[in-house]
Amino acid sequence: MRYRRGASAERELIKMLEGAGFAVVRSAGSKKVDIIAGKGRVHLCIEVKSTHEDRLYLSQEDYEKLLSFSRRFGGTPVIAVKFINRGWRFFRPEDLEIGGKNYKVTLQSSKYMTFEELVGKQASLREVIEGAE
Repeated sequence: MRYRRGASAERELIKMLEGAGFAVVRSAGSKKVDIIAGKGRVHLCIEVKSTHEDRLYLSQEDYEKLLSFSRRFGGTPVIAVKFINRGWRFFRPEDLEIGGKNYKVTLQSSKYMTFEELVGKQASLREVIEGAE
């Protein structure tokens, strides 16, 4: 059941990215990352998760695989979380909280990107603030 839910979330995100003009490849079996997407100079390496809960834990192994592959590929690492019936949130690895041996994201996490911020259609509040300094 989890595999089907995860694969469904991956396919949904692929359609969203393609709709935003990205070329997208899904990595079957999730060997390194789930999705690789590119548009012009933007290259995203995405780990996709979905949950019915208001929090999600990412294993140290998944975190390290994402960072390692992204460095070698030259892409930006992103953790995409579909909070089922509550929408998508996109996280930079450095913005995840450490929860024991794993990394944690919650619906209450304030450091996340919207889809529009992810694909560059809207500047993030962080970018606006940092650009003003």
